[in-house]
Amino acid sequence: MDQTNSPGGRQGSSLPKSGGWRWGPFTFRVPFLHLKLVPSQFVQGLVVASGTSLIMAPVMIGYFGLSFEEALALLMLANTVLCASFVVFGEPFAPGMLTPAFPLVLTFIVSGYPEGPERFQVMTALSLTLAGIALVFSLSGLSRRMMSALPVALKAGIIFGAAISALDRVFIKDVALFESHPFSAITALLVSLLFTFSAPVQDLRTRHKWLDSVCCLGLLPGFVAAAVVGVIVGEIQFDIRWGLFLPPVAETLAKVSPLSIGWPPASMYLEVLPLAFVAYVILFGDFVTGTEMIHSAQPAREDDPIDTNFERSEIAVALRNAVSAVFAPLFPYQGVLWTGVHAVVIQTWRRGQDKMRNLHSGIGSYYGFGLPLIYLCWPWISLIKPIMGIALMLTLALTAFACIMVAAPLVKKPLEMVCALVIGFMLAMFDVWTALGAAVFLLIFINGNLPGWKKKTDTPKQPSQVAPAGD
Repeated sequence: MDQTNSPGGRQGSSLPKSGGWRWGPFTFRVPFLHLKLVPSQFVQGLVVASGTSLIMAPVMIGYFGLSFEEALALLMLANTVLCASFVVFGEPFAPGMLTPAFPLVLTFIVSGYPEGPERFQVMTALSLTLAGIALVFSLSGLSRRMMSALPVALKAGIIFGAAISALDRVFIKDVALFESHPFSAITALLVSLLFTFSAPVQDLRTRHKWLDSVCCLGLLPGFVAAAVVGVIVGEIQFDIRWGLFLPPVAETLAKVSPLSIGWPPASMYLEVLPLAFVAYVILFGDFVTGTEMIHSAQPAREDDPIDTNFERSEIAVALRNAVSAVFAPLFPYQGVLWTGVHAVVIQTWRRGQDKMRNLHSGIGSYYGFGLPLIYLCWPWISLIKPIMGIALMLTLALTAFACIMVAAPLVKKPLEMVCALVIGFMLAMFDVWTALGAAVFLLIFINGNLPGWKKKTDTPKQPSQVAPAGD
């Protein structure tokens, strides 16, 4: 067994019981051999993951000039890279988009480059630049030093920032969803929060087997409830299309791949460098968030030790972005964490081996063991299409709730909490460099995180215990 000293992770964690084939620092896990099917997660992945990813289709149509079918083909390619990466690299996170970076990326591209091949070249340049930054930080050991030096107030602030950003997107920037679909959106949100996080419902689960089975479905009950209510009140209409969808992969690659449209010029890499650094900061924050979620639930699953290692995760993300840059330039799709999904899987995993044999099997099941087959099925695509906005809203809302539950127990002192909340607000509402500048000022001059300096009033630190989410 390999023993790994993991920055931000558990020192000395051995290979998890899910097993696998080691290659370099990674673990290749074969579906049904090392990864066992978890039906509740597999069903959720079919519905929620497909519904959420389809939200990108209108963006690719409206701003990048693709047809609906070409947009679906591009999403299928990007999702194949994303889902298969879990099998190939074996990282213990539900992979997903660097969501906070996407609005920045879209504004940067739309305002600075004309519609057509050049916009996809920018996507390629961003993916390759992020891959280069991640490799440099990982191989040089800078990420290890960054993780070990991270003050607890900044760690909590990063996670609070993700929560505030998600709430801002759901209730302010995308509030039109609640205006156009008030009954279905509110139903989805209430049902999902109750079944995923409610303490009284969690208590009832121990006494009612049927309720426990429903709660294990995570986001799915809220999704189904929204569809039913939406149809009843007339907010949602379905137009089912039958048959097999054959994605126009060749035609799509001819429009998006640098192998067809040409590689980005050197000047473009310099233009995207600051934005790629911003994405790296968000990548770092997502790793912190995902790691804290795992650690908060780990005491309940000592039978399934999880090894987290930021340097290893950086390499995996870098390789994914490099592949995506060539065959599916869709930045920032290849991030380290889909927070809402990760929270749902963790909630089921922490309830015991009878609910989920191991964390890797749960995540692998959610991602269909690396094969996003729903993109070949017209009935499923047309069924999901009318409710894909609700899927994104649910993901962001549960992301916010989970992040707050993880971040709050990290800070033990009132001043640290104030600094963490202000840092989180700055990260959510201002550009990343302004937020980081404010964080440095708060941590050094307000909270007193000066190197080699310790306040006389500080009491000896006790090993911190992070409260499990949902308690």
